[in-house]
Amino acid sequence: MAIGFASMNKVSKSSKFHSMTTFFLSFGFLVIALSISAYVLFSGVKLTIKDNPYRSVLHITEPFFGYHFREIDEKPFPYLLTIVLVSAVIGALWVTFIAPKHTRHIERQILAIPWICVITTSPIWGIIWSVNLRSPQYFVEHYSDDPRAVMMLFYRTDAISGLTVGWLSAIQSFPINFLSYIAFCLLLFASYKLFSNVGSDKAMSSFDEKPA
Repeated sequence: MAIGFASMNKVSKSSKFHSMTTFFLSFGFLVIALSISAYVLFSGVKLTIKDNPYRSVLHITEPFFGYHFREIDEKPFPYLLTIVLVSAVIGALWVTFIAPKHTRHIERQILAIPWICVITTSPIWGIIWSVNLRSPQYFVEHYSDDPRAVMMLFYRTDAISGLTVGWLSAIQSFPINFLSYIAFCLLLFASYKLFSNVGSDKAMSSFDEKPA
């Protein structure tokens, strides 16, 4: 019995180690691949727009309201960085913990993950937008009574606004939405094929080994 408990403990530690290995391998792959894809696609679409003041890579169009996010065109780095990191984390978690256990409808899961990433990233983009628009010094100069409280109110409001319009911008911002969606889904599938069984297979092989 002692040997059995020791064997189970060994398998548990091995499984955790390989889960961490799978996560970091998948995360590293997705960060690198998504960074390259995001930069190439964003730069390519921006190049087609050129200096047209009435167009931007990301935009919202409604019957009585429209907005072109030219601020993102001017300072794309923090926005691209956050969407890459959030997408890589969520993708790696899916590859490591969800995909190996829920092998049915993998394609549907892959198609849903980009939308989860968009919804998760949208409030962060709202905060980045707010920080770029109004620096902390702005609140010190204009709201001397309690600048911190006012600043947090603005940031919280812009985070909610980002969550509200982020999905809509993702739907309407053609062609960057179509191209990035395809690229992300393909990279998720590649990461799944490359890394999803790294931890589970090795853990099972360790479990099947007979103790000496």
